[in-house]
Amino acid sequence: ARLAKRLAEVAPDGLNTSFFTTGGAVSNDSAIKTARFFWQTKGRSGKVKVISRHDAYHGVTLAAMNLTGISSYWPMFESQLPNFLHVQAPYPYHYTPKDDSIGCGEAAARALEEAILREGPETVAAFIGEPVMGAGGVIVPPDDYWPRVREICDRYEVLLIADEVITGFGRIGHWF
Repeated sequence: ARLAKRLAEVAPDGLNTSFFTTGGAVSNDSAIKTARFFWQTKGRSGKVKVISRHDAYHGVTLAAMNLTGISSYWPMFESQLPNFLHVQAPYPYHYTPKDDSIGCGEAAARALEEAILREGPETVAAFIGEPVMGAGGVIVPPDDYWPRVREICDRYEVLLIADEVITGFGRIGHWF
């Protein structure tokens, strides 16, 4: 209770509630359940799909492993649950956009938007991403990526989940 109170004091306005878990994968599983429950409470129980990115790591619990975009993990666990999708990550060394007039940040954000439209916004509950991808080698997205992702998620009423195990709570020089 003291830690939750202290976190509420240092957090940006509006972030005043904590839900403690035992680790990152359990946190991501909880985020998935919370997103799906949120949409159920809004009378939109069809919003169950979660989109994550190729090359991303979100853990190896059953749901988090399905978020993890490292395909070599999937056969080990013999599971690819329905309603989990992956889109291109803004990784300039592995992703060259087909349209050379835009950078990989904008192209990756467009890939997210295309996936939401392809699946139907009424079915997509959330998008999850690491602010800085860690498993592939500390991949910092271009500056245009996250603002565009926020805009897309807002436009289609898709919750945005930040998996901040690598970057959160002072690890990059500031709390949030």
